[in-house]
Amino acid sequence: MTSSYDERTVARLIHDDLAHLLHPQHYAPDHQDPIIFDRGEGVWLTDVRGRRYIDGLASLWNVAVGHGRAELAEVAAEQLRKLAFTTAYTGFSNVPAIELAGKVLDLAYPNMGGVFFTNSGSESNEGAFKAARFYWNLKGRPSKVKLIARERAYHGGTLAASAMTGLPVFWKYFGPLVPEIVHTRKPDNLECDCTLNADGECAHWVEAAIEREGADTVAAVICEPVKGAGGVLPPSDEYFVRLREICDRHEVLLIADEVITGFGRTGHWFALQRWGVNPDLMSVAKAITSAYIPMGAFIVSQPIMDALHDLPPDARFMHAYTNSAHPGAAAVALRNLQIFEDEKLVSNAGAMGVRLASGIRRALGAHPHVTNIRSLGLMAGVTLVKDAERGTPYDPADGIGGKVARHMRQEGGVITRFVGDHVVFAPPLVVNASEVDLIVDALERAVRAVTGA
Repeated sequence: MTSSYDERTVARLIHDDLAHLLHPQHYAPDHQDPIIFDRGEGVWLTDVRGRRYIDGLASLWNVAVGHGRAELAEVAAEQLRKLAFTTAYTGFSNVPAIELAGKVLDLAYPNMGGVFFTNSGSESNEGAFKAARFYWNLKGRPSKVKLIARERAYHGGTLAASAMTGLPVFWKYFGPLVPEIVHTRKPDNLECDCTLNADGECAHWVEAAIEREGADTVAAVICEPVKGAGGVLPPSDEYFVRLREICDRHEVLLIADEVITGFGRTGHWFALQRWGVNPDLMSVAKAITSAYIPMGAFIVSQPIMDALHDLPPDARFMHAYTNSAHPGAAAVALRNLQIFEDEKLVSNAGAMGVRLASGIRRALGAHPHVTNIRSLGLMAGVTLVKDAERGTPYDPADGIGGKVARHMRQEGGVITRFVGDHVVFAPPLVVNASEVDLIVDALERAVRAVTGA
């Protein structure tokens, strides 16, 4: 391990970080000894002390092409020298944004027709919700204003996106929430033939919510194809086929939140392609630029795009962000997507996802404290339990997921994420077989060390 920072400098950086910087999901007791990153290459990150780690979550599901891609830095510098920024409000545009919109539509679902660029996934989901309401107003159905969201879903950090999120910890102290956003729950006395998802939910939970609220009041349903922050919880193969039929029958729009799953993460360019389902709107971010410059988008179907092209004079689509269609971000996104194609990263995600999942099952499939090993593409999760045979969970106070993740980081050199008793993985799409094996080995050693079995 080599470092260009001496211990005095490292100590100053830690002091200043603790004193001045508010972090996402800030909780000071968890941040007393932060890892401060200095550089990265491929799936590897190096901290200011010179220690290397495998980035087992692509930083936050987003650094798809890996760290240290000089070509992305070069295209950003070239574009910023040429044209750093100009407004994209009505009447103005720029070349990279125009070309990126066309490229995204070429890759997306065949029914998609228009792209609105944002700065993040939260903004993308917020905009998709507004677009759904706007569309129904144009159709003369102003009562269709509600959004159905699911339990254990995560959709972002703005106020509406927080309300969409079905994880109470994300909105406990931020209420009151947007009242027209409601969540699914298991219906009383539900009997159906659905195959349950990894989280025990089926499509009829959504239908029950629509019927409970009244379909004439519901604008849209929003779903992650795989619940990511909730613990990497993939659907059954029939889930979205049934959900599409339910939304059509009740005249409700389907929003696919592909902020995590979009651009190759599941072994397809977009996740619902796996089941032949087309959403009405979709939200993306993260991997569109591999996070080299912040960018996101919401994408609308051709019927919605047609409606937005034929507006009455008093109905401008008054939704805007200063940095929408930022030329520097768009140029980076175009080059990033070219890397995807040149290096066949979507197919690599599929192959390495199989290796990751099979490796975890081989190492821990019979472990007495591991259950519910699940995966889809290059996303995987495991659940830690006190007794796998009986399904007895750990007491949340045990912090079992955090202990395993900490051991992986400190002893195995692998950084990943835990959600309660779930440990989850989503490495960069450039990961290779030997690096996947290192992740599996670190997980196995951590589970055995922490559980003593």
